[in-house]
Amino acid sequence: MRKAPLFLIAVTLLLALPFAQAVLPDRTFSEMENRVLSQRPALTLSAISAGRWSDTFETYCADQLPLRDAFVSLYTGWEAAAGHRVVEGVILGKDGRLFDRTDSWKPRNVTMNASALGYLVEETGLPLYMLAIPTANTVYADCVPKGAPVSDEEALIKLAGKYVNVIPLLEPLREQAGTEPLFYRTDHHWTAAGARIGYLQVCEALGLDPLPELKLTEQSPFYGSLYARCPLPWQQADAFDYPEASSIRLTVNGEEKDGLIEREKLTERDLYAALLYGNHDRMELINDSVADGTWFVIKDSYANALLPALARHCHHIVAIDARYFAGNVIEEVQNTKGDLILCIHGISSLASGRTLALLEGL
Repeated sequence: MRKAPLFLIAVTLLLALPFAQAVLPDRTFSEMENRVLSQRPALTLSAISAGRWSDTFETYCADQLPLRDAFVSLYTGWEAAAGHRVVEGVILGKDGRLFDRTDSWKPRNVTMNASALGYLVEETGLPLYMLAIPTANTVYADCVPKGAPVSDEEALIKLAGKYVNVIPLLEPLREQAGTEPLFYRTDHHWTAAGARIGYLQVCEALGLDPLPELKLTEQSPFYGSLYARCPLPWQQADAFDYPEASSIRLTVNGEEKDGLIEREKLTERDLYAALLYGNHDRMELINDSVADGTWFVIKDSYANALLPALARHCHHIVAIDARYFAGNVIEEVQNTKGDLILCIHGISSLASGRTLALLEGL
């Protein structure tokens, strides 16, 4: 008799979930997972005969499951409680830190990308500096479980240095890792404090006098990209700091934006996407208080936390994101008539694919 209530609860759930899924409107986007959800597939004879409809309908049912976010959080919590150190490709570390699994990275990708940048130097005659940003895996190595599936980032950065001028960054980050958070616990990006260290290293490499730190505004709670994949029920949120620089104008694909921060994004889960209005194929930062100086920047999302500070040192920055830029990069550099090329990339981008090597013209 004691088992009867549990049986009734189970039966009720089994009946209630399909009913709720049938009557509730479909969700288009999961804030927690930061992805678009599958929508109801069209029921056609061709889809049924090809065997596609059943697969897509199964995916649709899984994505539109009522209380899906709660079930996903419950599943990841159960996996962690069972002693698994890697859940959904996320490494569960000490001090509440989440880390990315990086064992699939390939040195050959670094070689291809870095050598492509070397070719860009040969073709344009401009000096090129690379800021290769490591992940929290290496900066907070003491928090990574022993035997975790991670790559040797220090060796990968040294490999890139064989082809281009790499600005030292890993050791300065390690030296300051115990003083303040340099990377988010729930996201793969660096914090404003981490980007500040990157800024100081770029200034040293370029012979610039560092300027005072930009005013920062705090927004919380922040649950980042790693939490989106592994939403542990007990995970502590991060605090997100973003810089204010009223003297810098931002233009994205020819459209001037209102400031450097997309305010609407600050009301959503992925706060980092508010920086410089997210990732675009081409953007420009213009500083009217400086008369001259033009830099060409090849970037990924790590640069979005750094460019506002760097833009104070020159009049004009033209920045392209190699993941989205479809033009000829050599022609773009030549048309910009810049003084130098600065590549700001996470080692993750350099080692996980050949984005730079596949740019047209390289």
